[in-house]
Amino acid sequence: MKIKNLILIFLFATILFGYSPGITSFNTGQISPYMEARSDFVKYPSFCRTLENMVVLAQGPVTRRPGTKYIATAKSENCVLIPFEYSTDDTYILEFGDEYIRFYRNGGQILDPCDPNIAYEITTVFDINDVAKLRYAQSNNVMYLVDGSDEPQKLTRTSHTSWTIEDANIVTGPFQIANTEDINIVPSDVNIGESITLMADSNIFLAGHVGALWQISQERTSSTLTGTLDANGSSVTSGYFEGSYSFVTTGTWEGTITLQRSTNGGITWDAALTPLSSTNYDNPSETEADGAVYRITMSAYVSGECEYTLTIGDTLNNGIVKITAVTDGNEAVATVITELVNTDATNVWREGYWSDYRGWPKTVCFHQQRLIFGGSESFPQTMWFGKQDPDDYTNFSEGSADTSSFTMALQGQNPLQWMLSGDYIFIGTSGSVGKYGKQGEAITPTSPSYNEQTKNGSADMQAVFANDSILYVERGNRKIRELAYSLQSDKFVSPDLTILSENITQSDIKDIAFQARPNPILWCVLNDGNMATLTFQRDQEIISWAMQTTDGNFVSVSVIPSGGEDEVWVETSRTISGSEVFYIEQFQPFDWGTDNNDCFFVDCGLDYDSTATDSFGGLSHLEGKSVSVYADGIALSNVTVSGGTTTIANSAGRVIIGLPFTSKLETIPITIDPQDKAMNKKITRVNIDFLNTGYCKYGFGRYSELIPVNFWNNFTTAKQPLYTSEDAPYDCAWPFGPKKKATIYLETDKPLPLCVRSIIPEIEVTK
Repeated sequence: MKIKNLILIFLFATILFGYSPGITSFNTGQISPYMEARSDFVKYPSFCRTLENMVVLAQGPVTRRPGTKYIATAKSENCVLIPFEYSTDDTYILEFGDEYIRFYRNGGQILDPCDPNIAYEITTVFDINDVAKLRYAQSNNVMYLVDGSDEPQKLTRTSHTSWTIEDANIVTGPFQIANTEDINIVPSDVNIGESITLMADSNIFLAGHVGALWQISQERTSSTLTGTLDANGSSVTSGYFEGSYSFVTTGTWEGTITLQRSTNGGITWDAALTPLSSTNYDNPSETEADGAVYRITMSAYVSGECEYTLTIGDTLNNGIVKITAVTDGNEAVATVITELVNTDATNVWREGYWSDYRGWPKTVCFHQQRLIFGGSESFPQTMWFGKQDPDDYTNFSEGSADTSSFTMALQGQNPLQWMLSGDYIFIGTSGSVGKYGKQGEAITPTSPSYNEQTKNGSADMQAVFANDSILYVERGNRKIRELAYSLQSDKFVSPDLTILSENITQSDIKDIAFQARPNPILWCVLNDGNMATLTFQRDQEIISWAMQTTDGNFVSVSVIPSGGEDEVWVETSRTISGSEVFYIEQFQPFDWGTDNNDCFFVDCGLDYDSTATDSFGGLSHLEGKSVSVYADGIALSNVTVSGGTTTIANSAGRVIIGLPFTSKLETIPITIDPQDKAMNKKITRVNIDFLNTGYCKYGFGRYSELIPVNFWNNFTTAKQPLYTSEDAPYDCAWPFGPKKKATIYLETDKPLPLCVRSIIPEIEVTK
């Protein structure tokens, strides 16, 4: 009887005074329907049933995502956007399409310097099917690109309107293990640059070997290079060799003598021994570990004669040729890259790892001043480490020095999907993720170390750094996983970041990019054309998903740093005048500054800032569309674009015009305690804490009648300031009835901002 009385007293007090379960944070984001009944979950109060075209801020509020600005029409459909970052203040977006690249910088497209009416572009080997598979690694003004189907490419920037792309021209390897069968190859000539015939006594050549390197090894007897230098200049070049040599100079002279070596056929030269000024060399026992050509150079010459002798010991000469044509299985035509010794038959030869037949690298990265390629069709788990030399990244000649190049094969056959350089080389395969190397130690040919960390393998998509974490798409393209070190496990683990919101990526992820500033957001393009965003800040345990939509589809996304906020660029597809078109667009800043006329909340929009007018052209990219207009701080009624122009009711000098989009926020069903699910909750009032908000409607779910919030107590078409709840949350009347699953729904479709800091409903609970 006493318990019954207590319950009645509680219900009476609840009905009389009401209950206010405040929602002061939304930073768990949009959650899965599977989680809606989990009111026992500690983060339940910050769940959202719907977050569409809203972004969760790490501090707790949600804000409307900015709109996009139209930049240009893409040349081809389904292109890929790739960032090019020389420095944080000198960045580009590259549009890779069907055998071309176009370039963007400072919010605009780079135009041809010879014809400013067309876009500047260059031609590439990558067709429309290749660009989706591109991986890239950049060092200063040079970017290396691979796709698994073509020879690695080298993209070089000279200026904003001067770019070149060419074969990376890797002519020093890498090579597979030496032939172990009794199969001889006979070269027809030996000199560098000659076109020769290779005759084999077995069917070893295939059409797919065109473009491949082959190493032809032959015994070389000792040789001597002698001469005299009595002026500035260089000697003739020695043959290519590796192994022992001696170098001696005699005479009386004044100047600087340098013994130089080149591992790339004389393109660049380095000192093999310390240069000596007016002092003779006496080096009877030296070793060339990697293989090179040598020369002697005099500089700063004053007087006298220097006589030199370079003696190369007996050695196995590893000549290199590049196949240019295949006649049949026994005969191929090749160009000599590094000289051969003679035209005798040899069964010591090595086929190159890469060719159209064997496949080309699928991944690439830089690590500890090495250019590293990974994975191919025939060698899916092999990694090729170039020479540790920033002046000679493409040198893949093997040797015994710690700086030499080397090849490493991981266990298994699950293909490499990506590599990232950090304290280790992090490697994602379809079956696992692991790390290569030891923290604080250089990777060398003699100290390989690979350790698998997690069995949660990766999709065929590049992973990204998210501040101090690595985020990657799991095999299957549905989940985002974080690769993070666990002190408890003493290894890297990969927690599922979509576990609470698994349905948001149900159409599969096709592209990702991470924006670090001002808000740490992972942008994920989905196969259905929407975009899922993940606000991710590990140190604050913020993992918050939201959905972004547009009038059309998102196709590709890329992020580049900028002086203020990181820039988010997208390719979109839209239907204009009944046809599908593809546009390059840029999301506008979250922080539009102090002038509210600059807030940008339309998609595919353009802005005007000049003499007041009521007619606006240049809108042919939105032909026939109903567009939103934000004019001199006023959200006007939608108008239609016709003939590339549109007219508004009143003249204005600062105007933003573009496609409207609707932003939606719906809370999780409100609970007082885990046992109240069967009770009706009647919301009597709602107090909403707004920040810099221009327009908002609210209701009892998205299908209820929506009531506009009257911020200034008079609906008017005159310009009004943005509203911020300074003294107290905005008090909204609630004319709706009770409901067991009571939610609060906010929406805006005007070209105005919306930011919500908290929602505090007053509730009466009854049976």
